[in-house]
Amino acid sequence: MAVVSVACEHGKEHGIVRDNPVKGLKRVKRSRSAPSASRPWTIEECRTVLAELPHQLKLPVGLAMFTGLRKGDVLALKKSAIREGRIWRRTNKTGQELSLPIHPDLAQLLKQSPQHIAITIAATTNATPWTESGFNSSFIKAMGALKRAGKIGDGLTFHGLRHTVGTLLIEAGFDIDTVRRWLGQKTLAMAIHYSETADTPQRMREVIEKLDPLGSKSRT
Repeated sequence: MAVVSVACEHGKEHGIVRDNPVKGLKRVKRSRSAPSASRPWTIEECRTVLAELPHQLKLPVGLAMFTGLRKGDVLALKKSAIREGRIWRRTNKTGQELSLPIHPDLAQLLKQSPQHIAITIAATTNATPWTESGFNSSFIKAMGALKRAGKIGDGLTFHGLRHTVGTLLIEAGFDIDTVRRWLGQKTLAMAIHYSETADTPQRMREVIEKLDPLGSKSRT
């Protein structure tokens, strides 16, 4: 709908069409019972994908896996963004300035990746920066092959890596504001969205240990 709307508005400006047929149409609401479109990856899926993907896909996937950056930010990351043991990036979507420490496993992946002359960290086999459409095509084909081979489950998307990072941070005991800052979100609501599948039984047990509406524990 968004693409059709933009195209029709352009057509109206140039007198090609008179109306925008999708203007004002309501989007179909996603069923609450429907599975998440971008679920978190499991640890085994992360390991399998990094082991199986070719190097030109492995590096951008690894960057997202250890930073939670969006696809556009990952593909646009320049080599100069790495300095002082950190990755520096102003995010495209929210404009937030991030300074993320480089995880040791990511540092090893960066070290092992073939050198190339592109200005971006991730590059194609021709040593040129990825376009998003080009990356999408290669990524979908590679993931499809892994799925058919039974090596990964259903619903594995690149954006799911962002949910993966948010989930792992919550499960590690970090608060929502820390998740928000790491992912470059402006609001806590979006941080919650990216970490809502976290397994938090231990934290809930800690809550019940301290919850005391009747003062029974304090009296004891």
